[in-house]
Amino acid sequence: MPCISAWLHDVSTTAQVRMNKKVSLTVLGLVMVGVMATHVSWVKKDNGTVWVVDGREIDIQGQAKNSWVRWTRRCDQVAKLSAQDPAYQQAQELIKAYSPPHSQSAQLASVWTTGAWTVAETEFKQLLPAVVVIHTTDTGSAIVPHAIWSGFTLPWVAAPHIRRYLGAQAPGIPADLLDCFEPQSASFR
Repeated sequence: MPCISAWLHDVSTTAQVRMNKKVSLTVLGLVMVGVMATHVSWVKKDNGTVWVVDGREIDIQGQAKNSWVRWTRRCDQVAKLSAQDPAYQQAQELIKAYSPPHSQSAQLASVWTTGAWTVAETEFKQLLPAVVVIHTTDTGSAIVPHAIWSGFTLPWVAAPHIRRYLGAQAPGIPADLLDCFEPQSASFR
């Protein structure tokens, strides 16, 4: 009988250990949920919902959209212009002349182009930062009047909001130009 008694004792101890592990995992799960609930929440805002972690707002949807565009875009037909390029200089002159006197302080952060379309990101001394669409036709180049993004985007990831807005305001703009546009200005980070 000592063998049966030892076996029963081993079975009883094993069952207790298993039960304690189950209870421990359940308690751990509940504690984790409680801690997360005190540090993480969702807040509805004008442009959507943001995730708030310890008071810091994070645009999860914007980050996901931006990552998707980066993985799927094709930029072989899009060029990022340098300050020495005539199209870059033309974009700067068009922006400076658009709404003087404040627009004359325009400093371009980046200029992207494909075909007859250009997207220029600019900062000003007294105006909010802006992203401007320029279209070139047989009669010359001009800023597309309603295709101007101006202002800050925080807490939202800037690129998806700017791309969507400019695409809606300039229906003929190539999708690859919008997809390849990456805000460079500190104002949009």
